[in-house]
Amino acid sequence: MGQYEEKLKLLEKYYTGIPTVYGFEMKENISAKKMENAIKKFAPGLDRDSVLGFYDTTVIGSGKNGYIFTDTMVYYLEILDTPRKLRYEDIEDVELIDMGKKDGDNKLRFRMRDGSEVIWTNCGLNKTPLYHFFKELLEYENTPSVETEKQVCQAAHGQLSYEESRKYEGAMAGGIAVAARGQVNKSYEEEKFHGRQGHGFAAERANTLYDRMTGHDAKIVGDDNIKNGADRIVDGVAIQSKYCRSGSACVNECFDKEGNFRYLVDGKPMQIEVPSDKYDAAVKAMEEKIREGKMPGITDPEEAKNIIRKGHFTYEQAKNIAKAGTVESLTYDAVNGAVIATSAFGVTAVITLAVNLWNGEDFNTSIKAATYSGLKVGGTAFVTTIIASQLSKAGLNSALVGSSEAIVAFMGPKASAVLINAFRSGSKIYGAAAMKSAAKLLRGNVITAGVTVVVLSSFDIANIFRGRISGKQLFKNLANTASTVAGGTGGWLGGAAIGSAIFPGVGTIVGGLVGSIAAGAAAGKATGAVLNNFIEDDADEMVRIIQTEFEKLAQDYLLSQREAEKIVEELSKKLDGKMLKDMFASSHRKKFAYNLLEPLIEKEIKKRKRIRAVSDKQMAKGLKEVLEEISDSMNRDSAGGSTVPV
Repeated sequence: MGQYEEKLKLLEKYYTGIPTVYGFEMKENISAKKMENAIKKFAPGLDRDSVLGFYDTTVIGSGKNGYIFTDTMVYYLEILDTPRKLRYEDIEDVELIDMGKKDGDNKLRFRMRDGSEVIWTNCGLNKTPLYHFFKELLEYENTPSVETEKQVCQAAHGQLSYEESRKYEGAMAGGIAVAARGQVNKSYEEEKFHGRQGHGFAAERANTLYDRMTGHDAKIVGDDNIKNGADRIVDGVAIQSKYCRSGSACVNECFDKEGNFRYLVDGKPMQIEVPSDKYDAAVKAMEEKIREGKMPGITDPEEAKNIIRKGHFTYEQAKNIAKAGTVESLTYDAVNGAVIATSAFGVTAVITLAVNLWNGEDFNTSIKAATYSGLKVGGTAFVTTIIASQLSKAGLNSALVGSSEAIVAFMGPKASAVLINAFRSGSKIYGAAAMKSAAKLLRGNVITAGVTVVVLSSFDIANIFRGRISGKQLFKNLANTASTVAGGTGGWLGGAAIGSAIFPGVGTIVGGLVGSIAAGAAAGKATGAVLNNFIEDDADEMVRIIQTEFEKLAQDYLLSQREAEKIVEELSKKLDGKMLKDMFASSHRKKFAYNLLEPLIEKEIKKRKRIRAVSDKQMAKGLKEVLEEISDSMNRDSAGGSTVPV
């Protein structure tokens, strides 16, 4: 009978007495769904073949809390606690602490070999049968045994694995989609920058951004195209932007052909925002208009200073913001990028944190993973916003007009209206206007998605030049990234359209976010699944080399199965993307693997009990006993009629 069978038999002896309320199930009775929940929640890496029994302590029997007994350890999670492991080989002794009450109220103290203590106090456990189980288990564990080479190799093969983390694809797809929405809307709004008066629209956006960043409530309202309406509103004040070559031209633009002032709110003039370097000239021009009686209800020329508003940027700065490659343009895009990146960071980090906690990870590990994912997506969003905006200003947007309009023509006016109205604020548009706007939206998505893929893949591209990944790995990574971004973008568009139809506004955001997470994760996983059938990951290849070297060293060091499992567990903590890429770049990968494994093995075998030298007298005594047993056996065989060769 093997070790597993012995321990299974031992647990069967006591398991019915262990639970106080809930049911304890032996391996053959545990449902697959319950075991799957337990592995996700508190037993990652569990080998199902090693399971002896499961004490599920959840009220509804979901398997998300409890104690899983295996042939080497107990995985357990108590309510409001973190997942833990209790390895049998680490236990020095076990003690039953009688509290003088019910057995469930007693305590079980484990004294560990490293000097620490573990105490089980869960009232759902009857401690006396557990105490006897562990006592007998420790006796069995301390019985000398010989582990076969096959068992050691199985330990290595069964536990040693590495997977470049893709479990956050959904969170990253959601964050990327949020960033893409901000960038696409920015690109959509800034398409006006390419026109003859593009610098005027650039001034509106730049001044509004400046006001927002300095704590004011500022928004663009001129996109509704209401005749003689305000371009923007700041802290409740309606503003008309006029960025012309001269101060007098800025003022003259405010009057119609009959000389009437055009921009009034409730009979009072709006503020007229002019370039900062044209302010003085514009004030003088407005004073002259007041003297001429051109301003209704205003006779004091001093009022010109209350009507003319000094913009935050000069005329030349506004022109440069609308161009590609200028300092002003890059600064403007960088500030916008920082705003968009903040949203992307927040969405990605929150989703990643939630996924980790739901999967049973502790808070500290989860917050680190969330921060890393948030920074990766937030940084990508920042860089993407700048590059995509600059490409659009440089003319790429215009180059995509033909193809985007062809796609929209195929979609038709109804589908175009559904798509564009999901992203618009204000009144809905239909027909030709909707198709034109949808084409702009598609152009922005194409540019943003393309730049996002390039930015996310930049490290992979750098790694191939440094020899840290292969060409086939670069292809897989690019395909996976592209599919995740495309899926997230498509999911956002579809989800936003559905959400907008159900609950305009909030529904648009929620629908887009849910759609991007689901579609982005699904697309990335599907691409990975397909490509895995044809191309092996560099990481898998490196792990295979490590496994081969581990098997050789396991034989050289005569490792027991328990020692092998401990070493593999420590090794798994070290294996990450950076280390495996360094190994791939190494010219001696087997030596790299040896240097990685050897210190871990040396550390583990130092824990072995020292064997004292055997004296000649002890050896002679042992030899005598063995020879006597052989002689007795041969005599018994002879008495039974068998022939003993001489």
